[in-house]
Amino acid sequence: MRILLIWLDDSPEFLNLVSSLKKNGHELVYWVANKKFVKAKKEEGKFSGIILHDHWDAWIGVPPNELKQVKFDPPSEELINKFSSAESIILTMMNKHFKGICVDERKNYYYGWLSYWNGVFNQYKPEAMIISAPPHPGYNYIIYEMARQQNIRVLIFHDIGIAGRMIWYDNIREGSRKLLSESTRNKDKNFSLEDLSEDLRLYYKFNTTEGNDATPSYIQDFLKKGSLKNKIILKIRITLKSLRDFTIFKKVPLYLKKLLIDNPQKEYHRFYEPRPDFTKKFIYVPLHYQPECSTSPMGGVFTNQILMIRILASSLPKDWVIYVKEHPTTWLGFGLNFTDSRYPGYYRQISQIDKVRLIPVKTDTFFLIKQSQAVATVTGTAGWEAAVRRKPALVFGYAWYSDCPGVFKVNNVETCRSAIRKIESGYQSDNQSIINYFKALEIASIHGFVENYFNRNKKITKQDCTDNILRIIINELK
Repeated sequence: MRILLIWLDDSPEFLNLVSSLKKNGHELVYWVANKKFVKAKKEEGKFSGIILHDHWDAWIGVPPNELKQVKFDPPSEELINKFSSAESIILTMMNKHFKGICVDERKNYYYGWLSYWNGVFNQYKPEAMIISAPPHPGYNYIIYEMARQQNIRVLIFHDIGIAGRMIWYDNIREGSRKLLSESTRNKDKNFSLEDLSEDLRLYYKFNTTEGNDATPSYIQDFLKKGSLKNKIILKIRITLKSLRDFTIFKKVPLYLKKLLIDNPQKEYHRFYEPRPDFTKKFIYVPLHYQPECSTSPMGGVFTNQILMIRILASSLPKDWVIYVKEHPTTWLGFGLNFTDSRYPGYYRQISQIDKVRLIPVKTDTFFLIKQSQAVATVTGTAGWEAAVRRKPALVFGYAWYSDCPGVFKVNNVETCRSAIRKIESGYQSDNQSIINYFKALEIASIHGFVENYFNRNKKITKQDCTDNILRIIINELK
């Protein structure tokens, strides 16, 4: 098969994987890779015959050297209409790296992607697309949609952050068919914890033992970087650098201005409830960090989280409320800056929705899961954390765990009301069904990782990971 590959790993182990694909009768025709790798391999003259495209160039619409002189036709009205639903999602993806530019300018970038990748598909005629993560930069999302529209084989790998495991699928809206089939097959089984592999058994025990801090490791790392000590060190470094390049006279007034005028943290604290009443019946809504893959594209229309909250508020029983908490890393990532995802008035809009209350960001998420009647999320980890703890989860997007017992897939007021009525009547999943789902996950996943921060299973080497990924690719492309 002629393969279009989007994979930023340039380790020696992964390069061996590329060689193994050739031995199995596959031809790599186009590879989007990281910048250093592309530059080095072109200087070495390796991978001749394969178009190597820098990921960051692809993101901003710059073609590789081999195609800079090629003029592809602008997209037709027919082509634009064919991908209109993709366009809507891509415009929200552009909140990352295209922030602050208007819709018309974003569309110009998008039309450029549409023209270029349509030309690449016509010229190189790939028969399979392999991608290392759900497509969330705009350019690779349009590649994904084009591949599916042309019935080209798609293979997406997904680091799920559970015991160093990955799943794979060809459709982000349907997820892993293998996980679905295994969970359906296991529905009436009676697996015990001892039937689970050691990694998943330990994961389950740790996450269901009260008092354990099960905060995902990548969140813990992010929060450590944002600790008071690290903030002071960072500010000292910035100050010293600014003194050396004489930009301090420009930066200090700008920083003071941010402190004095309105900013997202001020707005949040202006509208939040400092002492929420946790004796009330409530649905816990932890906001997603945005822009990110978990909402765009995995959330579909619910990239707009305010839409999710409005649907929840319209579905609530009379005596219930909704407690909304901002993601703990949002302000660490963006500081005092409003963004296209957290614009001026964002928190005010949420606070004005009937029965909705913003609560302190530092409120413990596992306490909120335990005290709530249910957790609502687009596709977030909190939904999985709730399901594992046998707390109902209302999921609005295309979460990889959508078929886990205790998870209700909702997308409108009717399905949301129906789910809440069941929860109000006392619905709760049982331990057996959760263990059965873990067994299905064991069978339907592999040990592997793409991003190093997901590699928490130190028993798995990079070579093991690459071998596992290769086995899946070869099997899926048969």
